[in-house]
Amino acid sequence: MVAAVLIFVSCEKDINIDLPQPEAKLVVEGYIENDAYPIVVLTRNSSYFDPVDSTTLANLFVTNATVVIYNGFEYDTLQPVIDFDNINNSVWPFFYYKGSKFKGTENSQYWLTITAEDQTITGFTTIPAKHSFDSLWWIAAPVSDSLGYIWARFTDDPIEKNYYRIFTQRLGKDFNDVPLFGSIYDDIFFAGQTIDFSMFRGMNSLTNDSVYSDEEFGLFRKGDSVVVRLSCMDREHYDFWRTVEQESLSGGNPFANPVTIRHNVEGAIGVFGGYGSVYDTIVIQ
Repeated sequence: MVAAVLIFVSCEKDINIDLPQPEAKLVVEGYIENDAYPIVVLTRNSSYFDPVDSTTLANLFVTNATVVIYNGFEYDTLQPVIDFDNINNSVWPFFYYKGSKFKGTENSQYWLTITAEDQTITGFTTIPAKHSFDSLWWIAAPVSDSLGYIWARFTDDPIEKNYYRIFTQRLGKDFNDVPLFGSIYDDIFFAGQTIDFSMFRGMNSLTNDSVYSDEEFGLFRKGDSVVVRLSCMDREHYDFWRTVEQESLSGGNPFANPVTIRHNVEGAIGVFGGYGSVYDTIVIQ
């Protein structure tokens, strides 16, 4: 036994792997929603193994860009914003560019142009017509009387081709809209139908959710007041989040099919998307 251990130890060898650095790219996350000013976040990409801390995150932001959105009638040069509420609550993003001349409207088109670090980035999106839930309610989970799922009844428009994304925000607990786990839907599976479905609560990865017990994961607690947001989007916007979610839900599984993220901006990676949104509030009692 001793000899075997000595042989094993003598065969050990330190292996240093020289990990390649990714190609430097700019990353866009921009959106415009009905009745709201456009917001664009511009960052640099980073290596998978880079540390994630406040300094690293702050250095990712591009703070000296020129960001312009055109709605077909008027140009709006977005202004840089430092969001101290997001900083204090550890919510992403805490630096972004925000418009002030026009808000998004249904059935409209928008063009994005960004000039930054000797690069030009362009994007295009639309805001489709918005749709709302027929009703919302809460049902307790089998394992608890105080925890459960929000359910929705929804009727899809049989004439339009629709793509949806759903968010929730627990008032007093979440600092922004959090997409569901599996937040996007193509009406190809329920075109023109009335359907009932439950919502599995998502988690903001930069919000400390550890203050809530594990039993609350994915669920909503009795006593919560929850804003539920149903957003309509165009196909290109949908394809971006569809592929992002596929990649995220694979969890790095080496046996899963590889996913190519469907970016809809030129000159960078990322997304510029429009939302036609309706907000409803449910008080769970």
